[in-house]
Parts: sequence; structure tokens; C-alpha cells
Amino acid sequence: MKELGKRTIQISLALGAIVGLIGCGEQAGDVETGTHDLGLSSINGLSSINGLSSINGLSSINGLSSINGLSSINGLSSINGLSSINGLMTNSGGRKTISYLVKCALAANDSLVKADQNGNNYTFAGGIGLCPAWKNGGVGNSSQCMEGLSACMMAHVNTAGVHVPLWLDSNDGAIGWGIDRVNFPMQEGTFFGDIMDTGALSNIGKPSVTGPAAYYCDGAGFPAGSAGVVAGRLGANQTGAPYTNPFGTGTTCQSPMYSNAVVNVGYFSKGIGGSCPAGSNSNPAQGCPDGYQQMQYPYGTGAVSWTHGITVWRNNSYTPVFDTSYQYTLSSNATASNPMVMDSGTSPIQQWSKSAGLATSVFNMSPNGSSWTISPMSGAGKCLDAGAGTNGTGVVIATCNGSASQNWNITAIAMNGSFNVAAASTGRCMNVRGASPAQGAVMEVDDCNSSSTSEQFNIQATIYANDTSGQSGTTTTGTNPCASFCTSPTEFPESFASGSIATTAACYETTASLVGAQISNMTGRTFSINGTAFTGSVTLPAKVNGGYCVQVGAGGLNYASFSTW
Repeated sequence: MKELGKRTIQISLALGAIVGLIGCGEQAGDVETGTHDLGLSSINGLSSINGLSSINGLSSINGLSSINGLSSINGLSSINGLSSINGLMTNSGGRKTISYLVKCALAANDSLVKADQNGNNYTFAGGIGLCPAWKNGGVGNSSQCMEGLSACMMAHVNTAGVHVPLWLDSNDGAIGWGIDRVNFPMQEGTFFGDIMDTGALSNIGKPSVTGPAAYYCDGAGFPAGSAGVVAGRLGANQTGAPYTNPFGTGTTCQSPMYSNAVVNVGYFSKGIGGSCPAGSNSNPAQGCPDGYQQMQYPYGTGAVSWTHGITVWRNNSYTPVFDTSYQYTLSSNATASNPMVMDSGTSPIQQWSKSAGLATSVFNMSPNGSSWTISPMSGAGKCLDAGAGTNGTGVVIATCNGSASQNWNITAIAMNGSFNVAAASTGRCMNVRGASPAQGAVMEVDDCNSSSTSEQFNIQATIYANDTSGQSGTTTTGTNPCASFCTSPTEFPESFASGSIATTAACYETTASLVGAQISNMTGRTFSINGTAFTGSVTLPAKVNGGYCVQVGAGGLNYASFSTW
């Protein structure tokens, strides 16, 4: 192999990614022993609910290109390549998926501008450059594009919707080989397949495989293997994973054997015995590969090779970053056998059955320095409060006031994918009282105990409110509710809680039939609906252009909020 120069590219993927599949590789004689130092640093966080799920693209019968206004046989810039009037561009979840798809496809110096069904323009930035030709032309017959983009999307998803730093390795030159063992010492897994297409994958030379095909296999970096990490990205206990390990649960990429030979053999820069990082669950004679030139599934007779997979490395310690365009549920590991979620229907708050699907069990996470405020989606201007913060103090719902007792330090437990949530005021951890698995158990703060499952919370993303991330302008015809008031409005549904609004001006609109609205902490800033200003109680004015336009002026408190119903 030609010696490659050193290159590290830091890419900030603002929203997330998909987790991948499994694969097979080469014979031992093909292992690279050079000193390549290449690869790509990235950040994941795309929850599978946003695009690559059964309702938005990736399921056992529908690939991304099937019913979502996306076609690989036409350029993305054309109306037949990425539709503005149906599919992914028409909702916030789909647009998040498009943002990652463009990030994977186009180079860092390129971008794509597309309009939604209302004529609002969105700018999607390029980043990695795995398939730049797709911007203006069809790539449906390109295995490099279909496989590479599929692996890239899967490598950037975690079902929790939390941003996690990653290191990528791939046979594709846009990413390359080489690892950063200092900052990303743990090999998480390898992802491959084709999630872009449905039916027989004859277009990429794999007629025996039916798409969408979404695979991953476990890396050697985590002792628990897929049982504890990859399947749910942050933890196998996450739900909504849109991929499968065809080699079997807990099977690493290096494990499958055929005719007494290892199927997946690594291509790596330090391919020597003992090269596996600390914490690996095995140290095979060939060492731990950077990644794989080739994955095979099926393997053996009739083997199918996938040559554009992506291997992900990450750290077993990282600072989680939550996405303010998502809402979240929190569930204690003490209730793993019958999941309960934190619920704000009472104060002190309790845990309640996850299956109830209550709006009071959904929370907004807002940054405040290195801490986070946690606000009920159903309670405008309210925050979780640790009060005095002494052991056994129940966590209550209180009016947001910016105090330390309402700030929470959230720490990742990387090895099982859960989180500790500690009051910034005292450092004590949120805990299920008595470690009870029962519905109705009170949430309290207590001394942090690393072995206590009742202090470990699984955090799962969801979406209740629309967002307009990436919106760059509007070409509206003057028929939307905000046409005469403000530009680039954020759409919202009938039952909506804004959560804390920053001190910048904001514009929202809806065509829902609202019954009422409420404002909180609007001191020092203006609030209006359809041009009518309110300072206290709100009486809804007449609809304009079939709906309501909400405007919030700049200034005032950063925890100002409003809600509608």
C-alpha cells in the first residue's frame, strides 16, 4: 500500500448517526503493517427516530430511497433526487436525516440548499465527501456511494440522540486508515450494508441480497461486546435500533470462522500481537485491526463482500451533549425488567410506567454552562429542583430561577450506556427512593454510589415539537401565519411547551386549532400572537392565514417560556 500522510479532520455533526452492522474481511497475509496515520474524527447523535426508523425510512421493507422522496438515480439538487413536497424534507426528523446524509456525501467545502413543502429553504453542509457526485447526478449503481453512505449513516446514529465523539476508519479514501489511541482507544464496532435501496441489490452487484441491508459487528474494545454497547450505541437497553448483527448477539467482527479460517481479518497500521487496547475482551494473534478492507455476509458458499464498511473507535469516557431540538425520557436501570420513566405529574416527581406514554414523562434538556436544566415538556417555565439537596430530599417541580439546585451535572457511564444525574448544588445524585422498581416511587437525591442501578438512568430521545435546524431563508408566498410578522418560523403542534427560550428573538407558527396559551418569565421582553402583545394572561386573537404566529422579543430571562393547548 502507498504510504499516506497524517491527517485528522474534526467534523461537528450537529445531529447524529446510525449504528452499524457486521462484516467479513481478508486473509492474514493481506494485513497491512505500515505506519499509516489517517482517519476521521466526528460526532454522533442522530437518534433513530429521526429518519432511519420504520416511520421515516429504515425498516425491514423500506429503504431510505423507497418512500421518502429520495432517489439515488437522480442528483440531490434536482426535484427528482430529493423531493421538497413529500418525504424527508417535510418534517424536522427527516431533515435531520438529510443533514447527516449530505454531511456524509459532500465534501467540507460544499453544501446543498433545498426547500420544504412550505417554500422554506434549508442549507445542509457537506463534511466527509464519500459521494460528492450525488449532488448533481445519479449514483444508484455505485457500490462506493450506496455502501459508503449507508455505513456512514449507521456509524453516526445512536438511539439516545446524545452527541458522542467518534473516530472513523474506512477503506474509502475520504476517511482512510489510522487510529488515535490516545483520544479514541476503544474499538466499538464496524458498520456495513445498503440502507438506501430495497429489493434485490443488483444495482451494486449483490443480486442475492435483499435491501435494505443494515449490519454491524462488535469491536474488540469493550468487555461487554454488543450485549453492552453497540446494539443501542450508548447501551443495548436503548430502543429503536435500526440494524442487526448477522453473526449473532455478542459476536465480534473478528470471531466468525469458516473452514477453520477467520472470516474477518484486519487491515491496520499496527497489526501485531498485543495491539488491542486496554479493556479489550480478546487479543487475537493478528492484533486489533484499525478497520476492515472487506466484510462478508453471507460468508462461506455464496459469500457476499462489502468493501465500504466503516469501523468506529471511541473513548470509554466522554462528556455527553444533549440536543435541544429533541425531547427526552429518563428511566432508571433499577426498573430494567419493567421500564419506568421519570414523570412530572406530581411533585416531588415519581417514576411511572413507560408504556403509559404520558406527556408529563417527556423533558427538555437545556445547557447552562457545563450543567443542564431539565424541564417538563408539559410545564412551561418549570424546572426540576433538588431543593436543599440533602440525602433523601425529593426532587420537585419549581418555577425556573437559574439557581444551582435547578442545574444538573450529567455524567456518562460509557460501559453500559447510562448516565448519572447529579445536582450541581451539592453533587448528590438523582436516585429512585429505596431502589424501588415500582410505579409511583419518588425521585430523590442521595450520595452518589457507582454500583447503584437506581442512580443510573437510560436517556432516550423523542420528538414532540418541530424544529427548523439549518433553515437558511424563506421563499414563502405570503400564505403562512407568520408571513406578515417574522421569517423562518419554527413550526409547533397544538399541545406544545417551548422549554427555556434563549435571550435571542424567536418566531413560531402553527396551523393547529388552539384553545389557549400561557406565558412564563417574560419580564423584560415582548410576547405577541398574530401581532397582539400580551404581558400576563393570554386571550387568543383571530387566526391569520389559517393559524397563529408567536413572536418573542430579544432580551429578558433565558428561561422565559410559553405553552399552548
